[in-house]
Amino acid sequence: MKMERFVAMAVAFSLATAPGALLAQQSTTLAGTAKDEVKSNRPDFTVRARDVAAGAIAGTTNLDAQGNFALPGLSGANYLIELVNKNGKVVCTEGPFNMAQQAIKDNVVIDCDKKPTALLLLAAAAAAGVTAGVVANGDDPAPAAGPTVNAVNSLSASR
Repeated sequence: MKMERFVAMAVAFSLATAPGALLAQQSTTLAGTAKDEVKSNRPDFTVRARDVAAGAIAGTTNLDAQGNFALPGLSGANYLIELVNKNGKVVCTEGPFNMAQQAIKDNVVIDCDKKPTALLLLAAAAAAGVTAGVVANGDDPAPAAGPTVNAVNSLSASR
């Protein structure tokens, strides 16, 4: 009896101290709408959840006739939601959404009029790469002014 009570207390303690880790392992759902973005032929459009860290597609579904979608069975990761047309082209993205802190996010609104998050992330990564290249190569963007000043001073002193 004491052993069962000890095990029950240990399980309760571990659940109380690690809810984020538990959500990362359990199934989560991202859901929402693209009804304002897609006016006709809604079932021809696909919605995908892309894991930001891995870059992999974690879930795919078609819009229903009302322009709604649900992506169940996702793990607790960060996801970009992609709206894809029937030709396989990404029309726009929403997110990222951190599903490690919640089991269900059901109010995602895909809005292509906003600046695409994926492009902003790509631009930030490109800027970081340029900065890293300059630092790695030891390039100095401005020449040192020290030798020029000394040369002028030595000419002035000889007159």
